[in-house]
Amino acid sequence: MKIFLFLVFSVLCSESYNMQLLSYMSFGQDCADITGFYQDDREFAVIGLQNAAAIVDITDPYNPFEIDRIEGSTSIWRDLKYWNRHVYIGTEADDGIKVVSVDDPDNPILVNTITDVDNSHNIHVDSDGYLYIVGADINDIWIYSLLDPGNPELVGTWNLQNGETSSQGYCHDIEVYNNKLYCAAIYVGYFHIIDVTDKSNPLTITSHFTGTDGISTHDVAVTEDENYLFTGDENLSGHIKVWDISNYSNINLVNEWFTPEYETHSAHNLYVKEGTNQLFISYYADGTRVLDISNPLDIEEIAFYDMSDLEGLYVSNWGTYVDLPSGNIISSDIELGLFVLELGGVSIDHQDVQDIDLELESPYVLFSADVESFDGVVENVTLHYSLDNQNWDTINMSFQGENLYQTVMTFDQANVIVYYYITATNSLNQSSKYPQLEDFITFNYGDLFDIVLEDFENGTSWYVESDASAGLWELGIPNGSVAQGLGFLENDFIVQTDEDHSENGEYCFVTGNAEIEITSPGQDDVDGGSTILYSDYYDLESYNDVLLSYWRWYTNNYGNNPGNDIWNVQVSSNGGLDWINLEYTAVSLNEWYEKTFVLSNFIDLTNQVQFRFIASDLFNTGDNGSGGSLVEAAIDDFKLEIIGYESLLGDLNFDSNIDILDIVILVNLVLTDDYFNSADFNSDQILNILDVVSLVNAVLGDM
Repeated sequence: MKIFLFLVFSVLCSESYNMQLLSYMSFGQDCADITGFYQDDREFAVIGLQNAAAIVDITDPYNPFEIDRIEGSTSIWRDLKYWNRHVYIGTEADDGIKVVSVDDPDNPILVNTITDVDNSHNIHVDSDGYLYIVGADINDIWIYSLLDPGNPELVGTWNLQNGETSSQGYCHDIEVYNNKLYCAAIYVGYFHIIDVTDKSNPLTITSHFTGTDGISTHDVAVTEDENYLFTGDENLSGHIKVWDISNYSNINLVNEWFTPEYETHSAHNLYVKEGTNQLFISYYADGTRVLDISNPLDIEEIAFYDMSDLEGLYVSNWGTYVDLPSGNIISSDIELGLFVLELGGVSIDHQDVQDIDLELESPYVLFSADVESFDGVVENVTLHYSLDNQNWDTINMSFQGENLYQTVMTFDQANVIVYYYITATNSLNQSSKYPQLEDFITFNYGDLFDIVLEDFENGTSWYVESDASAGLWELGIPNGSVAQGLGFLENDFIVQTDEDHSENGEYCFVTGNAEIEITSPGQDDVDGGSTILYSDYYDLESYNDVLLSYWRWYTNNYGNNPGNDIWNVQVSSNGGLDWINLEYTAVSLNEWYEKTFVLSNFIDLTNQVQFRFIASDLFNTGDNGSGGSLVEAAIDDFKLEIIGYESLLGDLNFDSNIDILDIVILVNLVLTDDYFNSADFNSDQILNILDVVSLVNAVLGDM
């Protein structure tokens, strides 16, 4: 069976314009908000994790390194701010507000905890050294003096109605500028403007409805002249609104801005960078965006960096910090981690080359890229390519006008994977690479032939070993489950898949498949241990290289301790005596997702190759963040394919030999249409006994 497979090593592919990646760092778990600070001629990022805040040295933006973590209770929300050699950490877990001294940034010390609040949604520090806590108990806003930064002193509170909190007074996020506090009341779609000149007696100046009832107004940012306020809605089609607030008694909506995918995406956090007339937005699935707001009535996007291809409301870019002296931008991506970005530089826009079917298409491959330079002039664009991911060649791409660069290539081998990437430099010696996150892009040049194709529709000899108390691997038609009531995730989110992946199939392996209420995802998920799915043993000894691919579903980001349990896929080349990791991750995607691996990069190809898929729910002694995830997994469409196979007439089992095994296969194939081209040994367009005779003669002639 011939397969034309578009090899995708990751869905986490970035796109950018006038913004480029300097470095990024993964933490093996979902991330939340981010802040930065400059101290003692060094630059730092502080990023919220699910069970800690990580402090990262980014002085060398190309080589960031983690210094330490301040541990805390598990929560998918963490907010962080810096003031006078101290970091403040808020969370929706019951940790209060942690106060961390970074006087010696290489040895951060937890020196205090504000316990007036159990939990909070956000914190803010203004330019005068006051800490504000919002989304907490009792009061809508808590205000603390940081005159002694290690010992915050409560100096005032604000409530919208008679000293009591309310959904209308609840401030989801705030901005404080020139002693005015701008509050986004997300649950009712209002913003409030509050005079905080007297911190002990904040006074509400005005409140304004933004036009959307319910979940909407998530964040605010004000222009330096305070004539315009930007609000960001957090919902389907949530976007940026521009309000003329120059006259508080006559506030008007004067402009709106949204990304191309606005119908299904949402804005998140907003930041006006002083002295630049630029609005930075952490825009969830659309990444970090930069708008020119010099004329708020006619705003224009001037740069963006979209971290991933993930779709949905609450994925990818959570927060962004823009006030480092270097001008570098740091962003937190929920699934991927810390990104260090630079505004400007060289941008490369490229459509990935798709698989080439040499029987139907020309052997010539067009590589094309749009390349622009924010400053300076593009000087060269280079294609880097390889057929084995070891020996690389380059060729200059030719300028075609209108920022377009192209080259046409053909390759002297067929049925192979082509690896490639593109680089560009400008006259200022700035450079960029496509892709920025991955090492390379790949496509198939010619056919890849199946060794194994397992869609599980006709049963299988794969087997299961488990010590988990529930949610064991089993083969069946999957019964799906849905999570409800997940805080800010207002919609229902599927946990276990309710369908397999195969185009014309029904069956796959799933963890736990009891017929439960679809809205009760915790009734049959993986609990109390690990469940391990083992493949058959495969003889791959006669092949030069083999491509492994499978589709998997993995969820661990709901439950009491979301995002902490590990998904692990391993391979053995000696019959299960030793195992090597192919995947080891705590990051989940609630969708079918293809993974591919060139096996020679991990193991020697032997006659005892085996795979195993491990889903776990484990509590580790001493690790309060472990265990308790709502863990579900599924596997379908497992394939092993030959890379670089040179077709040999009569070689029906693709072992590069013509022998008695091919005769057996051919006899079986006479009754079918499979492998017609290879089996039609006498080329008469008919599969019959004459082909068997011809093949027998060929075998005897080689003996």
